Amino acid sequence: MFSLKSIILISILLMLYIVSFLDFIKYIDKENLNYTDSNTIVVLTGNSGRLNAAIDLMLLNTDTRLLITGVAKGVKYSEIIKNKNIDKERIILGYKAQSTLGNVIETKIWIQKNNFKDFILITDDWHMQRALVLFKNAMPNITIFPYRLKSNKNFRKNFYFEEHLKYLISHIQVIYLWIIN
Repeated sequence: MFSLKSIILISILLMLYIVSFLDFIKYIDKENLNYTDSNTIVVLTGNSGRLNAAIDLMLLNTDTRLLITGVAKGVKYSEIIKNKNIDKERIILGYKAQSTLGNVIETKIWIQKNNFKDFILITDDWHMQRALVLFKNAMPNITIFPYRLKSNKNFRKNFYFEEHLKYLISHIQVIYLWIIN
């Protein structure tokens, strides 16, 4: 039926997958660091809490600049900074990205254009590890401070497996980023 080599290969691949999945899960609940040193923020759209966290950080430092990447067409500044005393010149709305890879490309252009050396990356805890794989490979000379938003843990049954698969796929997307650079 199966040769010994096939069984060994399948066993090794299964063990690698399990180790990778456990590593992925381990980083979901990792704590955030103190981000007072950076005055550049990138927030990936999705959960409304991401934007609220970015605005809260902006209110701590009047020099902070913010890129909101993956903004839906038609969304305006007034909808984003409701009742907040923030100069709209400090916020850039990025309308081009439609995926995490698109967020990376849009952010890289903005970071290079403005000669930023670091930034705080805001996204959900379950999304951060995948985002970091892409962002760090696209911008190896830029310091990225991950700011993980604690998410609601009431996900559907296969959610973490699906996210882990996307995490594995992000490693393939790194090759794409390498090719286009």
